[in-house]
Amino acid sequence: MGLWLPLKSRCAGIRRAASPYSVNSVALVCLAAALGDEEYLRWYTNEVLASRPVFEAVLQRLGVTYWPSRANFVLVNNRSKTSRIRRGHAVPRRLVRDRSADPGCDGCVRITLGTREQTEQGIAALEESLAAIGWTRENP
Repeated sequence: MGLWLPLKSRCAGIRRAASPYSVNSVALVCLAAALGDEEYLRWYTNEVLASRPVFEAVLQRLGVTYWPSRANFVLVNNRSKTSRIRRGHAVPRRLVRDRSADPGCDGCVRITLGTREQTEQGIAALEESLAAIGWTRENP
């Protein structure tokens, strides 16, 4: 009976389970070359490692609750303002994902880190987003 359902309905379960950033065949073809570029991988890893403490220091200065990270992202808790932060921060080349539906993550967004330059741009965008919704250290 499921085969007679529209394709959209048949794929709904798969879409819920699949990563929103699944890898396509072109990316798979390029994978070996990308992984072989050890100089770039080292550079990028060092950029992320250098940008993470800078970003976390800004979160601390702003009074934003976050969990210290050892990954390429920081999980931030904006309480009831999560959707407003996500929308205000949704600008090109910034990856902010609402994680409120994940167990134990109500009010949380995941902010992906990048190079030091990208992180500085992300900090400016975050400060702008927080200011736009009236966020202060005293009144988060």
